[in-house]
This record gives sequence, C-alpha cells and structure tokens, in this order.
Amino acid sequence: MSSALEILRRDFGGDIIEPGGADYESASRSVLVSGSPAYVLRPKSVGDVQAGVGFAADAGLSLSVRGGGHGFAGFGTNDDGVVIDLSNLANVEVIDDERHLVRIGGGATWGQVADALAPYGLAISSGDTKSVGVGGLTLTGGIGWKVRKYGLALDNVAAAEVVTANGELVHASVEENPELFWAIRGGGGNSGIVTAFEFTAHPTTDVFYGKIAFPASEAAVSGDSSPRSTAR
Repeated sequence: MSSALEILRRDFGGDIIEPGGADYESASRSVLVSGSPAYVLRPKSVGDVQAGVGFAADAGLSLSVRGGGHGFAGFGTNDDGVVIDLSNLANVEVIDDERHLVRIGGGATWGQVADALAPYGLAISSGDTKSVGVGGLTLTGGIGWKVRKYGLALDNVAAAEVVTANGELVHASVEENPELFWAIRGGGGNSGIVTAFEFTAHPTTDVFYGKIAFPASEAAVSGDSSPRSTAR
C-alpha cells in the first residue's frame, strides 16, 4: 500500500482527500448514501484518472466512480476503498457546428450542459433535474423531457473516451471499439470510466411544460371505490 500511495502522490495532479480532511464529509457521500472511503480522488486530467485506477488496482482496493453524485443507489461511494470524483472534468464544448456535435466531460451535470448549450440554441435529450450527472444518467439509459422526439440520452451518444480497468485510454464509437461502445450505451458503469462523451445535440427553442393536479378525494365517486377520470 505504501509504495502504491507514494506513486499516486507522485503521479496524481488532482486532489487526494483522506478521512479527517476539510472536504471529506461532502466528498465521501452520494445524495442519500454516506460512505467512508479510504481515499477520494478528484482528478484534473485524464492522466489523473488513469493514475487513480492504477492506484486502486495496485493497492487492492475497491473502486467507485462519481459523476454528479446524484445516484440514490450509492454507487458513487464505498467503505474503505477509492472513490474517483470526476467533478473537475466538466467542460462542455461544441466541436462541430454543422453536426451539432458536443464534447462533454464525464463529471459534468445536465444543468452545466444546458447552460453551456443555451447560447447556441441547442439541447440534448437528458434527465429532468439539473444536478444529475451526465455520466450516470447516460450509462444507464437517460429518460428526459425530449425522449419522445429524440430518444434516450444514450441514443444521442456519438462516441466516448473511456479509461478501462487496466488504466488504458480508449476511444469508443460505432467504428472504433464498437463492442465497448455498445456496452456503455445502457450497460451501466462497469465497462470503464467515461472521461468524456461526444453527443449529437438538437436545435431547441423555448420549452414549455405543465402538470395537472387534483385532490385525492376526487379520484372516486362517492360510494364507488373505482377510480374515474376527472378531466374537464
């Protein structure tokens, strides 16, 4: 462990947060799940992600990855292991105006994406909450406001940059590593750490939504327990 930690401290350019550190309490938890990892790593580069994966492997520690930290199942933390927090890898960049191709860091949230794309009149079919992470939502499907017209978030992924379990950085698309590309589009996060996505965005103007609510007492006719429509 000591030699692996020494190598990490030498090669890792981001933040290494340990128990007792100033940011440990917030860094060690997901939305509703508190963990007690031995180390929380906040990489500032893809090289840092590779170094973090290598450290976890060499030290024999379990590894969790956190994007937006919104996962209710608690997959973004653990006990006595390593958490790689991608929040510093959150750049959003339009890389092809004609094709509306957007590169998004694996630690970005959908709120950050919406704010960055709004000046271009673009949006991506995504979740319904700004704090949700791009990576977590996309890797497991991605239901959002535009799903009926543009599909799930994963349907709009054109390519991804992935750090595999052996620390190798690979590019996944229909043409390159197609099986990995298939796996990350809905297979969850166990195929590697996605450090960046390439999405096809869609021209979007103002979006309007609304809801209809009524008291529960109106759900049934008096003396009749069967539900009925209250549409007027």
